[in-house]
Amino acid sequence: MRTARELVPKARPEARLLAIRLASLLGMRSRPDDEQEASAVLVAAQRTVRPGSVEHAAIDFMTAALLLPHYLRHRREEDLTAAVERLERAMPVLDGEAARDRANPQHTAVMATMAGMARFHLALAHHSRQSGGPADEEAEQRIVALLAEAERLSPQTTSMAGMLHQVRALQRGLVQGESADPMAMAEQVSIGDDVPFPVATGLLGSTAGAIRAGGRLGSSGDLQALDAQIATLEAELAAPDRYEPDPATQLVTLAQCYQLRARTKGLSEDPSAGADRLRAQELATEALAAGGGSQDQARLVLGVCKLDSLHPERPDPQVLDEAVRLLRRGAGGTSLSPAMRNAARVPLAEALLARGMLVGDGDEVDEALALLTAHRDRLPPASLQHAVASSRVAAALHVRAEGTGSTEDLLHAADASRRATAAIGELSLVWAYDTALYWAEWSWRHGRTGDAAEAYLLTLRTLNQMARAQLSRAYGELVLRRRTRGLVGRAAHALTRRRRLPEAAVALESGRAVLLSAALERDLVGLTGAEHAPVRERYRRAVDRLTELEDRAQREASTQEGLPSDEAATEEELTGEEQA
Repeated sequence: MRTARELVPKARPEARLLAIRLASLLGMRSRPDDEQEASAVLVAAQRTVRPGSVEHAAIDFMTAALLLPHYLRHRREEDLTAAVERLERAMPVLDGEAARDRANPQHTAVMATMAGMARFHLALAHHSRQSGGPADEEAEQRIVALLAEAERLSPQTTSMAGMLHQVRALQRGLVQGESADPMAMAEQVSIGDDVPFPVATGLLGSTAGAIRAGGRLGSSGDLQALDAQIATLEAELAAPDRYEPDPATQLVTLAQCYQLRARTKGLSEDPSAGADRLRAQELATEALAAGGGSQDQARLVLGVCKLDSLHPERPDPQVLDEAVRLLRRGAGGTSLSPAMRNAARVPLAEALLARGMLVGDGDEVDEALALLTAHRDRLPPASLQHAVASSRVAAALHVRAEGTGSTEDLLHAADASRRATAAIGELSLVWAYDTALYWAEWSWRHGRTGDAAEAYLLTLRTLNQMARAQLSRAYGELVLRRRTRGLVGRAAHALTRRRRLPEAAVALESGRAVLLSAALERDLVGLTGAEHAPVRERYRRAVDRLTELEDRAQREASTQEGLPSDEAATEEELTGEEQA
């Protein structure tokens, strides 16, 4: 195409046609240098045509189609503004050509398709502008109207319009809190095979799969979905015929999956967490070297990996400083969307909290608390994200209370944890567990046995719910090791002090019953022989013991009587069993 352009005089009409076709090819290949060349070619070609003509409108549309993905990668507001202006200017001209009677019906069909595509791109631009921010009803109505008109003018846009509708519904469920079960909604998001941009479709499918896997992990602790998504992304990355115009995006998506799995395993002291973290760092470093618009996200992944690699009792100050540096630079990056920039405040705050505690710097603790508060306040109050953010703010308040020793700060932190635990409820088992556990441990350290008993009981119950949510015994056991060292002993002691020991025993026995029941259900055929009679007998005894404890707890709650005389012996027995 370049050779053909050199052979045709610039004054000939064919020169403009060649320029447009070259720009189209460059846009499809979509490398950074290609985008710049395509834009320059289109600008030069548009200078030679009359404003208001069909050719001028077509070039406006093509230029906007180049500017939109460039904005999504680099988040330059001027790119989005220019794309919207060009589309608004082109639409009336394209509409007029699509409505005009002509002898050649193919020309009319092409104009109608272009008019429909212009509306789809304009809807996408409006969606991108308000993505991650507060809902704007007027903009929402405009998007819906544009998509409906696009489908009427061009049936080819139906798949893309449907995909954008699903993404918008998922965003409202996850960010705006308009869905009771946003993860169930995420499961229904599908990328159609007939979308006319297969490269972008594959990338969207991979990213949507990663979002779903991360969501299932956050709601129920399901690691198997994350395993499957990592395997899918690794296979795509290793495909010999793979072509990706922006390779850094997929590298960062895979790095985020590895980092999330490494952190989850690390909380359960799984030895394979280190290998996952190293793989995440390797991928993020590769994404930085590849360039493109995902470098800020890569820095965030690297910063979080360095933060997670710190030994909790002997943190390395140099590694911590490097984590803060990377997270500051990543969180302040211009390529992040408003929603991503808001989310980036969280790992930066975690690093500042860690460094503030290490060196005794109250200003860094206050800065971290301000970041977490700003993050929470930008989220809709009814959403899951707001409840999770409230949990993080409560944890930061505990850190500040540790440093100041102020009674007022201690009471404020305890109240924040109580409200955060109640708010998160059943929205996320993982966050409900972590929030309740942090509250319980803090209350235990400060001798607030009433709060500790309440929080530990909630912690144990949520832990068993997470174990039941796993699809394999291995992951059930992994969940039951999530920061649980010494948990039952402290819970039993706190509940004993509050005369609620049977409830702790029920929670402990329930955890054991969950695992044994899962094993029997999975291997029922293999456990029917005479040689497995001891296993079946142990299961029967566990069920009987659990029933006995539940009955005892119900009687205790109804009568409000004191514990039996062997209370201390029972507590000692439970603590010894837990340590064993």
